[in-house]
Amino acid sequence: MTADVTEARSGALSLTGTTTLPAATTLPRVPSFGEVVAAHRAAGRLVVQPRMGFADPARMRQGLLATRDARAATVGTITLDSYTRVGDHDAVTRALAAGADLNGYPLVDADPVATARMLADVLTPAFPVQVRHGSADPRRIVRTLLRQGLHATEGGPVSYCLPYSRMPLVTAVEHWRQSCELLAAAREHGSEPHLETFGGCMMGQLCPPALLVALSVLEGMFFRQHGLRCISFSYAQQTHPGQDEEAVAALRRLIRRYVPDVRSHVVIYTYMGVYPRTPGGARGLLAASARLAVRTGASRLIVKTSAEAHRIPTVAENVAALEHAAVAARHADLGDPPMDTGVHAQARALIDNVLALDDDLGRALTVAFARGHLDVPFCLHPDNAGRARGYLDHDGRLQWQRIGAMPLGGLVAVPATEPMTSAGLLDALQHVQRTYDAQHSVNSTGTWESRMTITPLDSRISAGQRPPGTRAHLTSPVTQAALRIQNSVLAGSREYLSTLGFQEMMPPIIGPVTDPGVRGAKQIDVDFYGHRYKLMTSVILYKQASLLAFDKIFYVAPNVRLEPLETAGTGRHLAEFTQIDVEVADASREDILDLLQGLLRHIVRHVLRESKADLAALGRDPDVFEALLREEFERISHPDAVAHLRRLQHLQSTDSEIDWEGERLISEQTDRPFFIVGYPKGSRGFTDGESSTEPGVLRNFDLIAPDGFGELCSGGERTYEYRRLIERMRETGENPAKYTWYLDLAREGLRPSAGFGLGLERVTRYLAGLDAAWQANAFPKLPGIVSP
Repeated sequence: MTADVTEARSGALSLTGTTTLPAATTLPRVPSFGEVVAAHRAAGRLVVQPRMGFADPARMRQGLLATRDARAATVGTITLDSYTRVGDHDAVTRALAAGADLNGYPLVDADPVATARMLADVLTPAFPVQVRHGSADPRRIVRTLLRQGLHATEGGPVSYCLPYSRMPLVTAVEHWRQSCELLAAAREHGSEPHLETFGGCMMGQLCPPALLVALSVLEGMFFRQHGLRCISFSYAQQTHPGQDEEAVAALRRLIRRYVPDVRSHVVIYTYMGVYPRTPGGARGLLAASARLAVRTGASRLIVKTSAEAHRIPTVAENVAALEHAAVAARHADLGDPPMDTGVHAQARALIDNVLALDDDLGRALTVAFARGHLDVPFCLHPDNAGRARGYLDHDGRLQWQRIGAMPLGGLVAVPATEPMTSAGLLDALQHVQRTYDAQHSVNSTGTWESRMTITPLDSRISAGQRPPGTRAHLTSPVTQAALRIQNSVLAGSREYLSTLGFQEMMPPIIGPVTDPGVRGAKQIDVDFYGHRYKLMTSVILYKQASLLAFDKIFYVAPNVRLEPLETAGTGRHLAEFTQIDVEVADASREDILDLLQGLLRHIVRHVLRESKADLAALGRDPDVFEALLREEFERISHPDAVAHLRRLQHLQSTDSEIDWEGERLISEQTDRPFFIVGYPKGSRGFTDGESSTEPGVLRNFDLIAPDGFGELCSGGERTYEYRRLIERMRETGENPAKYTWYLDLAREGLRPSAGFGLGLERVTRYLAGLDAAWQANAFPKLPGIVSP
């Protein structure tokens, strides 16, 4: 069905029987937007495009000419103002009358003669211009741009409705149907219209890529169903380069499958979330998006500028961004093919499910959202179910935390993680900004700043919980006493383990992978001669491998974990810390519990003997360790610990780890350390072995210190058989392809083992009676606080 959209002088729209095209202002014929992009692509050039929009026609013209003349392959952009986007044309009229500086060009309400003069001699056969708007009802916008001789725009019935309006989705679908048909009719007048999906950019952030890919394809299919034959498919850069490459590869495969008969290309959007605040961080993120475009065969890149986090960019800043992206694209290497972690399969499942609902894609999309078969995380639109949630895993990849009613049950391993808190959400939203700013945090002299910088978490960390400056910390009698006690802890540990025949080994600092089971923490990538390596968050995989050389080993191992921001005030968490890591071949969990109890008792005796004066200086009474030295450490099951916490009015989940507040509460109930054993499957990583007699229960444990000091140590029996490792990796959402070196060892045979990692700063804190673990670290780094 088609409709004639006619515009009354008052601005209202009326519908009659057939589509008619408004008369266009006489301008030079503009080649198809898609043809121009394809020509650059054929010549090996990435097209770069700004988001530029200015209210003043003269300034808008200046921006278009500067874009055209930039040292890059470019196309032009006219971005519309916010009033036009939401259809508030009275507000536009008032603003223009008052001389207000709108945040974009008011195309619909601007003097059409002024617009024609603005475009005169700007459009050339090699320089088309696209109108960008953000409107759930773009009918007047489409009519106006066609009247001005323009033929390219962007958006979609879902992507410009759910994030940006409260318009019912069914209404937005109808508006977009009419707009597509009106745009398609321009073909009769000699120009091939172009429409770009915005579905690959939904919400800008924290939406797992499979849904972005599916929505981009579905909107493109909607355009195709309503007459468009020249379409670009969007994808917005997200949080992990490898995952983005996989997503764009999936997008291209699905375009070939579902929309093979249109002229198409892929357009990448530079990251749309919280943007780096440093110029270097912003440029680094832009360059990464250019590399993503080149490596995935995308044809076009929508750039962002170094001013993005602060204000609307100037023309010069837009041009600088275009040229920087072009240089980065020219120097980008193609890289290795991306790993398949399931993005393609998930996206295809979502698309096929929608297509099965109705032959009319508009109705199918409406039904899919009504049933929750499509569900955008963190989207508050009334027509979005809001049951799905995404989260950042320890690699910085976007994963599903909840899938709601989406048909992904057989494709997604939903983790048994704690619900995301507001602090966790803030942390995830700032992940990209922190990552890129941290890479460029140098001062004007080119050296690292030595002062501490407080993140927005500042308000949740009291002055007493923060480390002082480096000089004050290192010269503090408390620090000096704590470090001497820590030295005794290390000496006592080495003495005890060496007596029992343990071999000390030097730990690795970097590797292709690291511990996958780190609760809520993120890993740090390093460039190892062109390969992406990790700083160690735990040496657990290497401990298992080391048993090929010796039966009993230990490391004194440094670890780096970007802990969630909310942990900065717990007193127990550091981003950089040390563990006494122990592993024993052919040992059971019970063997390790006995070993750990003996080790801690020996450490305490050694500290009481060698550091008596320091304990006294800190006011630590040796009598507090009497029960530890005299009585056995109790072993309680995870279900019993949960029941105990609920009796304390703490709503601890039955299927996850004991949360940080729960650890504190339960540790306040006793006068000696104790073990919590048998955590539920899904609460820890794949290395923790599952019980052969109690399915769903892991053969692991935590050691909890008394008096509110919380967890000191985690450990357990290991998964070691190749087949079982593959199964556990998939159960926990890990990609086995990442662990090639480790799985090669397992295929040839790893030894059954058990072990633990004892936190050196945490043990020191407990023995010295310190307020926080940072007091036992010479150069402490708390989550969210940048320090030397």
